[in-house]
Amino acid sequence: MVPEPPAASPWPLRIVVLGGVMLLSSFILFGSMGGTLNEAFDPRSTNVAEVSGGGEVLSDLRPVCHALYVTADHAGNASLLRSDGWSATGTALEESPCKSEWEPMTVERGVLFVRVAAWDVEEEGEHLLQLDADEEVVAWLVDVPAMEQGMLSSPYILAAFGLCTFGVLLLPVGLTLLFSERRRRGQRVMVVAANGQVQPLTPGGSEVFGMPTQARETDLPFDPMTGAYRDNDAPASGVDAAPDGMLTTEQVYALMRGDIEGALPPEARPDGPRDPFVATSRRTAPTKPAPSKPAEEAQPGNASWESWDDGP
Repeated sequence: MVPEPPAASPWPLRIVVLGGVMLLSSFILFGSMGGTLNEAFDPRSTNVAEVSGGGEVLSDLRPVCHALYVTADHAGNASLLRSDGWSATGTALEESPCKSEWEPMTVERGVLFVRVAAWDVEEEGEHLLQLDADEEVVAWLVDVPAMEQGMLSSPYILAAFGLCTFGVLLLPVGLTLLFSERRRRGQRVMVVAANGQVQPLTPGGSEVFGMPTQARETDLPFDPMTGAYRDNDAPASGVDAAPDGMLTTEQVYALMRGDIEGALPPEARPDGPRDPFVATSRRTAPTKPAPSKPAEEAQPGNASWESWDDGP
């Protein structure tokens, strides 16, 4: 009976399915919480001050980084001054890079935001924001750390980002394992069939194509690891075998040479012709024919001498 090939591992496919489900779930979450994204990333919802072009506004600011944003189709210049609530005092604050890991965005199509200026406020209190731009331009001053904390405080946004991250990590790993498994199982022996076409050799197909099958270890009458005969295949009494069921020296040498038939006991060897390409230690040189005895030369008898003495 031909043994079935080992089953493929189900884990690569499971990892691929899990990664795909995570990515799909994250996309669904992102698409279903447009209002939450606007509350966390849209400066029109998260601003601490709003100013129009040519105007100014007072705002109570924390000592953190603040950035001013306008829509992408507008531009302008802005300045931020320290104020006592009635008038601006001192010089304008110097602009700062105010780097942030997140940029304002919105779910509305075609709406983009650009940064006009940013300041690193050092003292908490009232500040005066002035915008030099066209009257139709509207700018929004955003507390950058507060915007980031607002994003992290939403459980839906965190869940969507987590699912998307794990899905992106698991999907390529699962695909790599899946292709490796299929490639390993796809390595087949190709043979030429009787019709002249090249076909893969399936399990058990060696007998169909007339190829000899190698004897399995369970088919041998002895254990190839220890050399001991099996209980039901022990040689009969009187047969040349080593004590305690061990193989003889000739049988061990035959196994080392690759001659399985030569390692079998005499009564278990097949009667058919042996493979001439398999080396064996049991193969003996042909015996030389016994030399024929030379014909005895005819010895002359006493009568010949007597006739010689008598003469003619």
